[in-house]
Amino acid sequence: MPPADASGQSAGHAIARPDPFCTVVPEQLGAGVSNLALDEVLLRRVSAESAATETFLRFYGWPEPTLSLGMAQQAPRVVDFGYCRRRGIAVARRSTGGKAVLHHREVTYAFISNDRSLFPAWSIEATYRKISKALQQGLERLGIATTLAGSATVQRHDLRSHRSHACFASALHHEILFAGKKLVGSAQRRTLRGFLQHGSILLDFDPGLLQGALRGHTPSNLASNVATLTSCRGKTPEFSAVVSCLQEGFRQVLNVRMATRPLDPRLRSEAETLGRSRLVGPSHSSCGLSPGSKDSHHNGHGV
Repeated sequence: MPPADASGQSAGHAIARPDPFCTVVPEQLGAGVSNLALDEVLLRRVSAESAATETFLRFYGWPEPTLSLGMAQQAPRVVDFGYCRRRGIAVARRSTGGKAVLHHREVTYAFISNDRSLFPAWSIEATYRKISKALQQGLERLGIATTLAGSATVQRHDLRSHRSHACFASALHHEILFAGKKLVGSAQRRTLRGFLQHGSILLDFDPGLLQGALRGHTPSNLASNVATLTSCRGKTPEFSAVVSCLQEGFRQVLNVRMATRPLDPRLRSEAETLGRSRLVGPSHSSCGLSPGSKDSHHNGHGV
């Protein structure tokens, strides 16, 4: 008979642990900025000292074009508010760092978790790389073969791209590329107990609208350095098809059990209130992170 270990279990007979669990949140709130705020609300939930082990996956779109700023970006230096007002572009601040993103025709993903069985290394880079692999798997199901940017890619980029206020002006380490062009821009925020990673997967791209919304230099060749799902496939895929493929990519790479569950009305209300507070006007500059949090971005925006 095999000897027992300190817990009384027989050596050689490991206890089977269930696969990690992930809640898919299907709701899309009315305003884009409220959807953005819900990511932050869920991060607060998994970061609480008394939080249970939870993981959330979301996908959402944008009913109106919205320019989101990284946490540290100074709005008066980055945004042409006159142009945004004339074109009906809302301006908001994300809870993550990085550069500005014009959310318009895209699928936004958000992954929020405090489950260390999913990410035992619990490092920014390892987590980012693993989620990138899940996204790549989902994109492959759409028939799109992608690569991850490496340090050599970073070194080849025009230095002027890195001075731009726009996230999609350059690609950094582990960002997802199609034929050398940036397809997905992501950012990550960590707390002591959890993390949020979210990002934009472009369905289509309007470089003129982005250039008009931003002050300062934006590379004239921006459009030629950006890939979209439409340019990758030759036609625009259905939003629901993209979501289905990406969700399956997460399930396979992370080896998680998934279930779709409705959003708690209290979280919806909290997100809508927080979203209104995240709108930015010409007099706003920057907001500080809450204690115990830190951000990672690979030129990264984070929706």
